[in-house]
Amino acid sequence: TKKFAKHVVALVIKQCESFKDVKLVEFLGKDPIGKMLGYKKKPNGTTFSKVRERMDPQMMEDLQLWISLDIMNGRQVRLLSQDSTDVPAYSEKDKEAKWGHRTPSRKEQLLYRSGKDKKKEFFYGYKPHMIVDAETEIPIAVIVAPANTNDKKFFDPLYDKVKEITVLQYLGKFLADAQYHSSKIRARIREDNLIPVIPFSGNRWHKTENPNDPE
Repeated sequence: TKKFAKHVVALVIKQCESFKDVKLVEFLGKDPIGKMLGYKKKPNGTTFSKVRERMDPQMMEDLQLWISLDIMNGRQVRLLSQDSTDVPAYSEKDKEAKWGHRTPSRKEQLLYRSGKDKKKEFFYGYKPHMIVDAETEIPIAVIVAPANTNDKKFFDPLYDKVKEITVLQYLGKFLADAQYHSSKIRARIREDNLIPVIPFSGNRWHKTENPNDPE
C-alpha cells in the first residue's frame, strides 16, 4: 500500500542521514520532506521496527519505486548524488544477506590505524544502493543487494531509472565519492550534459582526490 511505501522511503532517508528511529520520527514530523511523503503528523515510534520485520529487499525496491514515481515523476533535477549505506540483517539466519565491508566514520578510521575495533570494518546484511535528489534528499532509485556487492555495478541500472522518472537539468551535477571513479561512468554522465563531481580514487602513489566544489 502507499502508506507502507512511505515508511520504506523514510527508512531509506534514515540510512542516508544516519538517524536513529527517534530522530527519524522527529524529522518526519517537522521537516517539509515528511509532508511530501504524506506524514501529516509525527509517526508512532514503533512504526519503523514493525516495517523492518515485514520487509524484504525486493519489497523495499518495489515500494520505494512506487512512491518515487508519485513524488518525482517528471520533476526536473539539478543535483544528483549516488551512494550506498549499510543495513545489518535482522538475523544472521538470513541466508540472502552477506558479509561486506562498510565505510567507517572518521573516528573509526583512527581506531583502525591504532589496531583497535577491526571487527567493525565488516557487517552482515545488505546495502541499499541509491541515487537521490541531493536538494530534497529524496531517493529517486534504489536497489537493495547483499553487502558484498561492488558499488559501481549499480550505476547503470540506477541511472536508467532516474532518467525514466525525472528530467535532467542542463549542466546539472552528479555527485559521488571515489567508489564511483570510472571513465565509463563519467562519460555516460557527460552524454546527458551533466557535470560529474567524482574524486579520482587514490592508489599507492597518489592520495584520493578531494574535489573543491561548493555544492
